[in-house]
Amino acid sequence: MIEISAEIPFLRTSKLVFLIWDESPGSLETWDWNEGITIFFQTRRAGELEFRFGPPLWGIPTDTNRLEFPFVSIHNIPTNKYLASELAKLGEEKTIYVLISKGLESEARSVFARLEYLWDDKISPDRITHKFGLTGKTSSVSDTQVSNHHLSKKNSLIHPPLEFIGKSGINRVKEKVLVSANGAHIDRMNPELDEEVSDKVSSPDESPNHPYDLIESSFSEPENLDDKPKEEDSLPKSDTAKVKEEKKEETAEPALDGSPGTKFSLQLKMMGVISLLFALSVSVIIFFASFYFKRSIELQLRDNNIRIAEIIGSKVKSDILGVVEKGRQIAITLTTQGLPEAERKLLIKTFFENDKEFIYLGIFERKENSLVMKREVFNEEELKKSSVTEEDFHTVVNRNRDSLAQAFNGQTVLLNSSPGFQEPSFAIAIPTAENGELDNALVMIVKLNKIIGAFSKKGIETTFMVNGNGTVLAHPKEDLVLAATDLTSMPIVKSMLTSAPNTGQMSYLDEELGGSYLGSFQKIGFADAGVITIVSEEKAFADVYKSQKTNLYIAGIGLCSALIFVFFFSKTITKPVLQLLSATLEIAKGNFKIGIKPTTQDEVGLLTKYFIDMGAGLEEREKVKNILGSMIDPVVVQEAMVDLAALKRGSETHITAFFSDVASFSTISEQLKSADLAALLNEYLSAMTIILKKHEGVLDKYIGDAIVGIFNAPVPVLEHELKAARASVDMVMKLADLREYWTKNNLYSKEAQVMDARIGLNSGPAKVGFMGTDALASYTMMGDTVNLAARLEAAGKDYGVNILITDPIRDSIQGEMVTRYLDLVRVKGKNEPVKIHELIGYRSMISNNFLEAAEIYESGFKEYLNQNWNSAIKYFSESEKAKGQKDKSSRMLVERCEEYKLNPPGSDWDGVFTRTHK
Repeated sequence: MIEISAEIPFLRTSKLVFLIWDESPGSLETWDWNEGITIFFQTRRAGELEFRFGPPLWGIPTDTNRLEFPFVSIHNIPTNKYLASELAKLGEEKTIYVLISKGLESEARSVFARLEYLWDDKISPDRITHKFGLTGKTSSVSDTQVSNHHLSKKNSLIHPPLEFIGKSGINRVKEKVLVSANGAHIDRMNPELDEEVSDKVSSPDESPNHPYDLIESSFSEPENLDDKPKEEDSLPKSDTAKVKEEKKEETAEPALDGSPGTKFSLQLKMMGVISLLFALSVSVIIFFASFYFKRSIELQLRDNNIRIAEIIGSKVKSDILGVVEKGRQIAITLTTQGLPEAERKLLIKTFFENDKEFIYLGIFERKENSLVMKREVFNEEELKKSSVTEEDFHTVVNRNRDSLAQAFNGQTVLLNSSPGFQEPSFAIAIPTAENGELDNALVMIVKLNKIIGAFSKKGIETTFMVNGNGTVLAHPKEDLVLAATDLTSMPIVKSMLTSAPNTGQMSYLDEELGGSYLGSFQKIGFADAGVITIVSEEKAFADVYKSQKTNLYIAGIGLCSALIFVFFFSKTITKPVLQLLSATLEIAKGNFKIGIKPTTQDEVGLLTKYFIDMGAGLEEREKVKNILGSMIDPVVVQEAMVDLAALKRGSETHITAFFSDVASFSTISEQLKSADLAALLNEYLSAMTIILKKHEGVLDKYIGDAIVGIFNAPVPVLEHELKAARASVDMVMKLADLREYWTKNNLYSKEAQVMDARIGLNSGPAKVGFMGTDALASYTMMGDTVNLAARLEAAGKDYGVNILITDPIRDSIQGEMVTRYLDLVRVKGKNEPVKIHELIGYRSMISNNFLEAAEIYESGFKEYLNQNWNSAIKYFSESEKAKGQKDKSSRMLVERCEEYKLNPPGSDWDGVFTRTHK
């Protein structure tokens, strides 16, 4: 009987009524299925609970107004939101009847309560649970289960549409891909509907504690599987192919080659993690140690640099001021009035002997824009040694006259006078007074030896001096001094010339020298000259880099030692796990006799023990499955193992029925011995069955030499009419190959070597499921669709064709196959006439004469239907001639036309030929 629940307000404008069914088939006939909209609610478990709106059960009219939607997880929030939204539209101002078995009432109420909440989350969960009669129940959906689902489905935004099917809805649409709504790819027939659905689906909510899950449910697994049937067994399901596709997508294929199919082994992961931690720790230590060591070296280097610049600058300043003071004394000697000339010369000679670095001294006065020498003296002894002439000094003065003239303005001048000399020297010009006015300039040229000692190369530092124009005065590299090189391009020199403070430091990149440098300068306070000290950071931090390299070597040695230790230690952990994995792979291959034993007393040892027990159980299960598989089609066995109850209840499904039979097999069997007959049958049936299975057909049964097959049940098959047609054509071609082989090898009898087969195909609704008694039953099909397919197979003998099909098959294969409209008949046992067609073969393989013959035949059949007997006879004769071989169909229609010429059927004749035998 069917219990009817109280109406529940649903989605504001709809009403929901639960039809609670006691699973007795007769009770389904008591309900008027034309009322409202029906939902056939079904569940299953695929890691977590899923539900669907399925097709009608056996015994319920197929045109019942109903909603259909494939399996979807209760935690797939985006798809559930879409369902709630579509239910609100389709069920507006209507009553929705939900047919459920008694065992599913709690689950069904929970599912629709959740849909109510997703449609309007402003309603509190407590209020919804109270409205759906769920108050006081405890949810068994764990946070972990929900969280894992969201992680695995977080990109699942694509799903098929909710279909409204029946008298008031659409006809069944054949989708290209049958999958569940749990994230598999959907290739639908209606792209506009796809876009509409995609627009309505929001991004998934990945929160494991979504308020949606606060609505109570009782979705826990039954504790005793033997005492309580699975919830998904309570109702039938016809879309088990969807389950398989989902499982293929969600479960990775195990490696079956004997090697672990993992990307990284557990041992490698342990070694990797520990190595990473070790390397990271050591790297951090080395980084900070090197950082602070380098920083300390840098601070010391800066301090040392500035100290060197200050010391050398102070010394050079002292030396230059000493030179200036001595020069003033010589100038006084030269300009003193009344001093005897002999005494003056003696004083000058004594001065040059005591200070040999002085090589020239002159007093100049300015007239207009030129320097006019008033008095000058030379270090004659040094001139003799260096082969420098007096004219050379005049050249130096003339070359630098503009700079030296600045002394008349009260400025001190410091110049590089080396160009033109063999030895480095510098010139100093200072203002002097005569007659109480600064109208003279004292010019001194001094060998660089006077101060060069302070600039000799010591250690890694390089110290040099430049004047106020950036020209080098003193440098460890003598060639730079002799060339009076301009060093203003160096950043440290540029910084000194533009800086107001007398002391400064900077780090800079020198493109000319190549590399980073640390520089310090100290202005000496004379003629804007300064002393600069630079040091290469590469040399300065050589100890730091050496220390880093040493630390890295030590870290590498430590890491290798740690890896060796972890390698041997991890074996004690991973070995039992790898043994367990190896055993798992053996079981995946079908070898259930696994030679492992628990080697530890921990959790892994306990897991190994239970795994051994599981393997023994699977072995027994596989034995049963193999026994069944040798008697029943493996597809049926697989589906029975998933949901046997559904197959027992059966369902009405759109299928393609396949019947084949061997022509004149009785004659062949009489001529062969039992062993040869068995060999012939086994060879023939094996070849045909392989082709049937190749095209996704299911073997119903063998009836002697006859083969009965089903397409699109118990699992859905896309384009099952076309696949059945392909299987039929391939069988005819395969039988031709077998005949050729038997003839070539002279096997069996002459009649067997020309053996032919007939095939009948029909597509339509049929009842499929296990038929028989409770103790003994087989999976088969029943109905007018099946009977007509059997009649077509038998009719093939009369028409002399291999394959006969009906309109539904022809309409589905026109693009790929060639057919011929043979006749309009009324088969025995049916009142409705049926158009029958010959399936000739693949369009790409049919010769032109067969195509022409088929067209001529169909033209003749039109004349036949119009009772133009002579014209029809002409066409049928021409068709046989175009075909180039005997055509039994054409001859039979010619005979029929001749008979009708003698005995006209009358003006009310509908063209139907009634067959009086099967």
